Amino acid sequence: MFALLLVSTLQARADSTIQKCTAADGSTFYQQDVCPPSTNSRTVAVNPSNSNSLTLIANSGHQFSTSLTINGVTVPGYIDTGATYVTVSLDTAYRMRITDGEFQSGSMQTANGVIRALMKKVPVLKVGKFELYNVEVSIVANAPTLIGMSALNQLNFANQGGNMVLSKR
Repeated sequence: MFALLLVSTLQARADSTIQKCTAADGSTFYQQDVCPPSTNSRTVAVNPSNSNSLTLIANSGHQFSTSLTINGVTVPGYIDTGATYVTVSLDTAYRMRITDGEFQSGSMQTANGVIRALMKKVPVLKVGKFELYNVEVSIVANAPTLIGMSALNQLNFANQGGNMVLSKR
């Protein structure tokens, strides 16, 4: 009976939370289950399976993070409502296989000045559990992964008790 209760409890947790797991080498991954014992973990999102919303929990720096998935490759990304575009590094763009085809080149204004970027429209990407379409992505040499307004404009987002709640428009 105890084993059945434990399994059902773990299943309920897997359906309702997203864990950010950080390994000793600094690599990070997300999963809907308890992180392996050799990693540090933090709950970053509460994701009720019967809900159309995703609640993100701020880290100690008051930043919200969730997963960004393109072409089946998932990476952690920070929500940035001040960023015009979803931004990925060149290395991440290669891993996500979005470096083929045509690009627009240009420059972007950042807090640290003007930088060069490549722009590409991605037909489908996922932010957390939400599938979004025709999202403009900027590729910058050594950028962190930012989930900017080119994706967020397809979602509703609100502050509820210090958490960010995302839902599909």
